[in-house]
Amino acid sequence: MATKGDSSQSTYERALEFGAVICPKILGPDVSLIRLHRESDTAREFRQRAIAMTLESGENVEPVELLDQAINELRKLQNTAKDYKNSTDGLKRRLHELEKAKSEIAPQEHSEHEIIFRDVYNIERKVPEIGREKSYRDFRLPDDNILRIRVFHPDKPEHISGADIVYEKHHPSEEKATIAAIQYKIWEDKTLYLNDTRMKDQLAKLKSFTCDKNTCVANSTDHSFRFPFCASFLRPTDRLQLPNQKLISSGEHIPICQINAVKSTGPKGAECLTYANIRKMSLSHEEFESLFSTGKIGSRTLTYTELRELYEDIPELSNSNRLFIHVQDFESAFDSQPTFFDT
Repeated sequence: MATKGDSSQSTYERALEFGAVICPKILGPDVSLIRLHRESDTAREFRQRAIAMTLESGENVEPVELLDQAINELRKLQNTAKDYKNSTDGLKRRLHELEKAKSEIAPQEHSEHEIIFRDVYNIERKVPEIGREKSYRDFRLPDDNILRIRVFHPDKPEHISGADIVYEKHHPSEEKATIAAIQYKIWEDKTLYLNDTRMKDQLAKLKSFTCDKNTCVANSTDHSFRFPFCASFLRPTDRLQLPNQKLISSGEHIPICQINAVKSTGPKGAECLTYANIRKMSLSHEEFESLFSTGKIGSRTLTYTELRELYEDIPELSNSNRLFIHVQDFESAFDSQPTFFDT
């Protein structure tokens, strides 16, 4: 269902990843019997070791700790064997098995920069990709319009607009578009503190870039059912992500105009956003992309003239050929077979 019947994308791994996101208490990697069954023998062995040692000692033992110990011990033995010019092919094979098992079990810390670029360029989406450049990717939507995901981070466009990425839904035949600007922030333990000066500056720029230009004010052409117009979102994002996951990073999208309504006070009196408080107002990553692609969230409909005015302070987008998607480009892109990238 999630891939619209495209069996080439409907792999077991993608289905399990998707299940873990929408229902982690039942389908999360640590509790899902299906996922545990599909793990390698080595990963399963170290999970069972950790459980047995926890029961024996009464203290919690993590499988990653045991794997780290085994990997370090094996590396020392391998180095010793090399010093004496002995063969290490068996040790090397086992070391590879242990490292692979660790990548199956342990999420890894990612920087904001790594997550942004992976989310834009490396993620397999449910719609066919029809083009990419250094600063954006284009996808064909089921309604024959175009989804463009544009990267501003970490260059001058971000410094001007406050946005890390901008989603654009183009209607080339009408020369119109809707947008949503996103600012990523890494949170810890599902808590994001709001006292960061740089973040305050970025959110102020984001408000100036979109909200202050009436991108959220409905006009006479917007009649379809949808959620309130909103063009700017803060995206608290989890630092820990599985290194080989094919789905977009886990995080929430909160309209920047609603931050004050859902913020709370932390243990030391600092203002913060917590998962428990923002869930009544936020959208998960799957919800966000799905609703934006179908025209249910985002800015009001902008003419290409209004879009040009919105981007007029960003020199990198001053060339209309890089800003708009024209009807002739749109049609010629569909004459050829869509290309899928697996990077």
